[in-house]
Amino acid sequence: MTANQVTETGDEGTDGRRKTRVTAPTQNGKWASLADPIENLMSRQRKQHEQDSIFASNPFTDGLLEWMDSPEGGQYMEISDALSTLLENVQLDARQRKVIWPDAERLDLERSVGRIQKLYPDFPTAGIEEALINWIEMEYAPEDYSESQLDELDRLTERWIADYLRKAKTSKKRKKTRYS
Repeated sequence: MTANQVTETGDEGTDGRRKTRVTAPTQNGKWASLADPIENLMSRQRKQHEQDSIFASNPFTDGLLEWMDSPEGGQYMEISDALSTLLENVQLDARQRKVIWPDAERLDLERSVGRIQKLYPDFPTAGIEEALINWIEMEYAPEDYSESQLDELDRLTERWIADYLRKAKTSKKRKKTRYS
């Protein structure tokens, strides 16, 4: 035992022997038990790993988690969850830019948002639109598509969404003019 170590003797354990614990100061000045050096080593490695993690002090992750805890983030998650279930049997015709509903109704994005709005009147239209676009961009991927078909789908949906957003942006600008 070194000069900095302290031995403490405690009560008897269940086996009738006295418990002994050896402690020593750590690098940060705190005292740590040396009773299980492997546990101490593993604890240090876990702490170091946590500090090395991409999630430790990551402004993006911190912002995302903060947003998810906000009322807006919670509402988006609620909308996204509802749409995930609703869109399970929905297909896309990316060439014709249509959402094909299970009842075979083929609607463009704007009308699809309206259809969802009727089912979920408490959800804001902008939130539905955002969740639907995210579903098209990130979640819709038919299992029977080949890699080249998925690439074509991505190319077509990217153009479709870009054109839709451009059109929506210009129509909002037109609504703001005093002559319209």
